[in-house]
Amino acid sequence: MKYGVFLISGLLFIGATASAQDAANPASDSTAEAAPAPEASQDDEEKRSPYYKKVQGWLWIEGVVGPSSYDPDSFGSLGGSTPNAPRLKGPEGGFAVGTAFGGGFFLGWFYRQANYGEYKLMKTGVEFQPTIRIPYVHIIFRVDLGFARMKGGNPYGLTNMDNGGIVASGGFGLRVPLVRWMSLFGTVDWSFVGLSMRGDLPGGTRASSWILGQQVGGNFGLTFHFIGVRKN
Repeated sequence: MKYGVFLISGLLFIGATASAQDAANPASDSTAEAAPAPEASQDDEEKRSPYYKKVQGWLWIEGVVGPSSYDPDSFGSLGGSTPNAPRLKGPEGGFAVGTAFGGGFFLGWFYRQANYGEYKLMKTGVEFQPTIRIPYVHIIFRVDLGFARMKGGNPYGLTNMDNGGIVASGGFGLRVPLVRWMSLFGTVDWSFVGLSMRGDLPGGTRASSWILGQQVGGNFGLTFHFIGVRKN
């Protein structure tokens, strides 16, 4: 009988020891197989990068305003006894509508009008705007080609006046992306303006000639970007 008790006691002891070892193993296995900390995704890294702020969109609407000065005949005047027109300063404003093809190269139509008191200078045509993206800001270049016209008067006292001509502009500046659908920009621009002037001089003589001048201005504005902008 006592041998049976010893045998049963031994079996119980062995079973308890094995159970204790099995209970300890899962804890050690879970510790050994702990997953490494997840690495930051590529998208998260891009969002934290200063390069992530970039202008995009298929539709751009741009408003602009700034100071300007205009010398109507700095390269060629009506000639004769007519004195050269003075250089005048005044505000200029306008807008542009176009596409950037989903990236940073803008192609569109522009309209500008400057007020010089005695008359106004209107410009309209095609605008090209390449962009170079650097951290936080964009370097922009502006090239305009189009039609120009003097309105509301003229610096020569002409009556029965008719005029029209060409404008070619170039400029550069900076664009700062504010949010995904809006950016702020500033540029310095120079324009060549050639106008064919026709009218009656104060003495009654009919004048008809080209005047070749230049305009210098600083533009500041906002651009709104739509369709195909970044998601966040």
